[in-house]
Amino acid sequence: MSAPGSAPRALEFDAADGSIGLGELPLRIGPTLTLAQARAGFAVLLQDSRDLGNGYQWLHLRGLQLQGVLAAVALCFHGQALSMLSIGVQLPGAPMEDGWPTQAAIDAEVAFMRRALAKALGRPLNAGRAGFEWGEAWAVFDPKGFMASSGLSYR
Repeated sequence: MSAPGSAPRALEFDAADGSIGLGELPLRIGPTLTLAQARAGFAVLLQDSRDLGNGYQWLHLRGLQLQGVLAAVALCFHGQALSMLSIGVQLPGAPMEDGWPTQAAIDAEVAFMRRALAKALGRPLNAGRAGFEWGEAWAVFDPKGFMASSGLSYR
């Protein structure tokens, strides 16, 4: 998940403003981040990007870790402004079936993300959600997509 020869960069959360540091990179993910800044500042981590043609664009970053577990982050921009990000982790030994995570694997990821976000942000995610002045953190099961859904949204 990380570039050859490089260690994954740790996600470092700041609960006060909802920003996230990525190892030694000087630019932080946060509510004031623009699409142009993200493209330039995270180029080394950029896996791909998607323009949905409706004002929303996604940047997918790889080569990250959360509490020692491989992670990826997808940044969602509306226009030039960051509106939310999703975080996915690759838990070691997660059970798969026909190439897809099982319900047990999804439940384990949701539980891991609830613990990790609660620890990083200093607040439990009651019913999988926690509100902050800057926005919200969540870690829930998405029944429509049959997947774990975790991340931050900004006001």
